[in-house]
Amino acid sequence: MSRLIAALPSPATKPERYWVPLIGLYSGMRLGEICGLHVADIKQVDGIWCFDVNEDGEKRLKTLASTRIVPLHPELIHRGLIEVVESAKSLGNERLWPNLIRREIDGYCHALGNWYGRFNRLHITQDPLKSFHSLRHTFADGLKQLGEQEVMIAELMGHSNASITTGRYGKRYKPEVLLEALRKLSFDL
Repeated sequence: MSRLIAALPSPATKPERYWVPLIGLYSGMRLGEICGLHVADIKQVDGIWCFDVNEDGEKRLKTLASTRIVPLHPELIHRGLIEVVESAKSLGNERLWPNLIRREIDGYCHALGNWYGRFNRLHITQDPLKSFHSLRHTFADGLKQLGEQEVMIAELMGHSNASITTGRYGKRYKPEVLLEALRKLSFDL
């Protein structure tokens, strides 16, 4: 992952090319979820900065379980994501990545997905099976190797929980519990 981070372009001209892969790596969010973020989707919940993954406005999610709260990993805060959000807010932007153009078929992720594919082949791997979605695999495996519970990983990633006990009767994890798990996730950058 250090190769990925080192190769990312400067956030000055096309911030989405810097931030979207980082957010994918540290949140497990899908490309479309990240590309469609609104400024209002990054907010404090119980005093913790979170992504509010939702279907507000023109956004569409893959499943019902995809609606969720994902705390911001401390590395994203350290690198300045809150400042990016505040800057977009001060400019009056509704969307976090105003450079991305929406297509009816796939939302805002088409152009960035194509760019990431080229970027990935040039800087990370020649393996044609590796894509932006591979960041979700890295995220899930990182938490699994740390011994995090499958239900917690599923909730962070927007997967449903089939268990009657925790899926039907248990409420969602509180942001502070999710953040505690995320804090353990480190890619030694």
